[in-house]
Amino acid sequence: MSDAGTDPAGAPASAASADSEPRPAPREPGPRRDTAHAHEGWARVLAALAALLLGALTLPGPNDFPLDDAWIHLSYAKSLRLHEGMSYNPGDWELGFSSPLWALLLSVWPIDGATVRAVQLLGLLLHAVTAGLAAHLGLQLASRRATVDRPLPVLSLTLLCGALAAATPTLVQAVGSGMEVSLTAALVLAVSWAVLLGHPRAALLAGALAVWARPEALGLVVALACVLVPWRWRQGERGPALRAPLMATVGAGLALLAWMAYCRGVAGQWWPNAQYVKGPGGGLDGLAYLSERVLPWQPWLVSLTGIVLLVLALRHDLRQRRPELLALLLAGLATWIAIAVSRPLDPAVLFYQSRYFAPFAVVFTVLLPFGLVGARRLVALLLVLPVAVVSGLQVEALHEQAQALRADTHQLHTAVAHHIEQQLPRDARVAVEGAGAPRFWAPRSMAILDLVGLNDHQMARHHGDTRAKLCHLVRQRPTHVAIPADWIPQLAPVFRLRPLARFDDPLYTQVDPPRPLTVVLMSVEQIHPAWVEGCAQPPP
Repeated sequence: MSDAGTDPAGAPASAASADSEPRPAPREPGPRRDTAHAHEGWARVLAALAALLLGALTLPGPNDFPLDDAWIHLSYAKSLRLHEGMSYNPGDWELGFSSPLWALLLSVWPIDGATVRAVQLLGLLLHAVTAGLAAHLGLQLASRRATVDRPLPVLSLTLLCGALAAATPTLVQAVGSGMEVSLTAALVLAVSWAVLLGHPRAALLAGALAVWARPEALGLVVALACVLVPWRWRQGERGPALRAPLMATVGAGLALLAWMAYCRGVAGQWWPNAQYVKGPGGGLDGLAYLSERVLPWQPWLVSLTGIVLLVLALRHDLRQRRPELLALLLAGLATWIAIAVSRPLDPAVLFYQSRYFAPFAVVFTVLLPFGLVGARRLVALLLVLPVAVVSGLQVEALHEQAQALRADTHQLHTAVAHHIEQQLPRDARVAVEGAGAPRFWAPRSMAILDLVGLNDHQMARHHGDTRAKLCHLVRQRPTHVAIPADWIPQLAPVFRLRPLARFDDPLYTQVDPPRPLTVVLMSVEQIHPAWVEGCAQPPP
């Protein structure tokens, strides 16, 4: 018998062949990958819970909002709930809201009863969503950068992204503002996730919703596309990675066009009333507002170590030829600059104007943690600690500011509104300077006439023409007016006025420096005949 079938040791050839096949190495003890994924998922939940806790601890009192504008959005939401459409006074279909998505969301939220607390709760939940989305975006970016040769502390990066978003001072301040800041911040992160991670359909939807939350979000979407599309095209990337930023731009553009078409159909103008009241852009003067009122409230900038983290994060990313963090940084900065130069801004005005910038501060919270990649623990602590300390100090300072702003609104707007509701005839026609709370609280049979024009497109288009505005008011036949005391000389030549009540704020903190301010409620005893005759014919 031939020995061809045996190996030199005499074992059968088949056995030798089997033994020569590689066998799987014994599994090293350690956590399963699905367990790691579960831990990373819990990091997003922890970030949301941290945002809930911090936001709840810093909520202002339940009596009012820091801005009367919150009551304006609530007035339109109330009209929707009463099946009167997007109206200010019943059935007038006005354009006094700058965030249609926020008004729609409030219309389905339980705002009856304890209105202020209900809206604050909505802001709190949206802040938690923002922190969770920041953690999720950080998780996805870190996971895509982690390799066997270059492992990353994915869990730590995820937690830090969410924690920084939860503690962003201007976002914490906005939680109880009753405004759309928290909603916009969440959508800014949603569109960033969809664009950076290559989800075209989600990018289309998120881009549209972000613009309906704040039109300024269009700048962020366009800036992301301007960086990512050329970069990915040169790198030969196609498919979802290339389509996502394009689809976000399409969604944002279509949303803006739809909003403009709505404005045109309702009032024959392309923009909401605020665009005409506030006037054209401030140009380079707006950059002064950015530097004086926005940048000093960014912990990553004030702490200085945050700048180091940004530089390190970009260096790591660009070395790997990755554009995502660069795109986020440029998009955030470009959006801020576009906001600053596109509208008049007064450095003396605080939250009323700084809120335009606040939602876009959240993009920087996702960038900073990536500057810690490869850093030793002590170095990482020294870089993060100043950012955390500055964040805490600024959150406390802005919380105190919000309390003062709330007191201003309550004394000069909501107290006036309750007096109008309780003391004036139900068929009164009341001309007001602060048009939010009076319209929300007054009976629907009353007409509230907005002297500024934010809720009256004809008054808005007369902005800058005092006589035209006064004639428009004369034709509306007001029976009462509620105006700041220093407005009385403008109305006295037109109306014979009798004071009914006054509302004093010894320290009006909406502006810097604060000053005393008084609102006076007066009855209109007579419209001077010369004005009735001179304003009888409406303008052509």
